Amino acid sequence: MPLTKSEMIRFGIDAPSGLNLILSEREVQSECHSVQNFDYKILEPDDISLWVGKAVLSGDLIASAKSDNDDEKRIMDTQRNEIPVESTLVLKPTIEIKNWSTQRGMEGFTSTPIILAARLWMVSGDLQGPNGEREPGEWNILEDPWSKTVTLLNDIHNLQQAPVLRIIEPQDFKWLASDRINEELAKVIEERRRNNSEEAGFSGTVRSMLLQKWSLDSEKANISDRKILIPGWVIHLETEKILHGRNGRLYDY
Repeated sequence: MPLTKSEMIRFGIDAPSGLNLILSEREVQSECHSVQNFDYKILEPDDISLWVGKAVLSGDLIASAKSDNDDEKRIMDTQRNEIPVESTLVLKPTIEIKNWSTQRGMEGFTSTPIILAARLWMVSGDLQGPNGEREPGEWNILEDPWSKTVTLLNDIHNLQQAPVLRIIEPQDFKWLASDRINEELAKVIEERRRNNSEEAGFSGTVRSMLLQKWSLDSEKANISDRKILIPGWVIHLETEKILHGRNGRLYDY
């Protein structure tokens, strides 16, 4: 049953002064917004879902699963204390779903917040210069199987712990093949640096402007990986789509 205008009027009789925020789990009849006997704002089910989902993905609201079995909870707590478990991290969204939908003229759909599986590669080793120089370094690299990209991740210290949301895994073939991992990581790490050396020429000293390649010594590099998560939403259109929370693109669900 939807929320009706008569219910709103009855509520307004005893409503406290000031703005009243009404969270409705039921559909809201359009006439409800015309009630004028008190100050209020109604959040309909879709508004609530959007607000909660955005708060969870941004880290402002922490969602956790509650266990009704106290013994099971105590066992899990004991195991958690005895065995160090590395928590899964999630990247922060770079799009705001309401603005995204408005810009595309796609208002009116419903959405469900989810998180997408990705992979974080951690590499430590040496860059090799053109003349045998060696320079140690460490790199964090994001493998995003949804957009099929491999990129340096510079904001690793600004990640947050993953909320309790459904995790969607990509199809196996979207991950990097094992025989391509070292090659793709080396491509991302490789640098082109300006050569600051000077050479003597007929007209005097000439400064070289050539770019020199500094490459990862893959044979001696230490490479490890862990799961990392990307925020997103399932968009409920005629056919459901996945909205990527970082690049704003839609993918098949």
